[in-house]
Amino acid sequence: MAIKSSVAGHSPHAEYRRESSKRRAQGWREETVSRAVFDWLHTDLNPAVQSIRAARSQEAVIELYNVYNQSVPLGVRTSVDAGAIRRSLVSAAKDDELCAAGSLAVLGWIKSDAASKLARPAASWMLSGWSSAVYLGAERQAGAEAAQALEQEGDMDLRSLAARLGASPRTLQRQIAEEGLTVTELRRSCRQTVALRLMQAGGNSLGQIASLAGFADQAHMARGFKASCGLTPGQIAKLIAV
Repeated sequence: MAIKSSVAGHSPHAEYRRESSKRRAQGWREETVSRAVFDWLHTDLNPAVQSIRAARSQEAVIELYNVYNQSVPLGVRTSVDAGAIRRSLVSAAKDDELCAAGSLAVLGWIKSDAASKLARPAASWMLSGWSSAVYLGAERQAGAEAAQALEQEGDMDLRSLAARLGASPRTLQRQIAEEGLTVTELRRSCRQTVALRLMQAGGNSLGQIASLAGFADQAHMARGFKASCGLTPGQIAKLIAV
């Protein structure tokens, strides 16, 4: 799910409302939503979340959060201005208390993540497909092993990746499909992870980052990031460098 989330794009607000109704019927309350959000963010690889992890200053984190909320189609937009949290109706008839609790939980996680960075080296701030798999106890799955190879050694086509892992292309494709993924999704997620690391490290242009991460070109990278999180590589690189 962490890898799927990293490339799936933003879910429509109507879907959030449906899920909220289901959870409410199951007895969920605001504190239940908060715990679920924190659990989800422990492994989420979406570039929007990863860029918040990578940002070096509280100001950049808040700016990324606000830019993200302005860049994707939301029914209710949440923004932070001078420490005040505001929720504005866009296409929703009214706010939903469980959806609101989810947004507030994300902001709580952002504050917690920012505080924890002080004791950790910058290279450890972002997650990877491999580290998420280890956290979930899924490091022996084919998708986890493939993610580790792609993140450490660079992008590969299916045939090369299968050879690297000692499997036939068909077997690897089947194993990854059984885990709910496709090889295309896995490669795209890993390219984004590598690109984000390079943005955080600095020293390369966006064109160089696109090439090093395995994208066809800078435009290919931009389309991928925009589809995944509503943000462009330029927006992310500018803010995580602050």
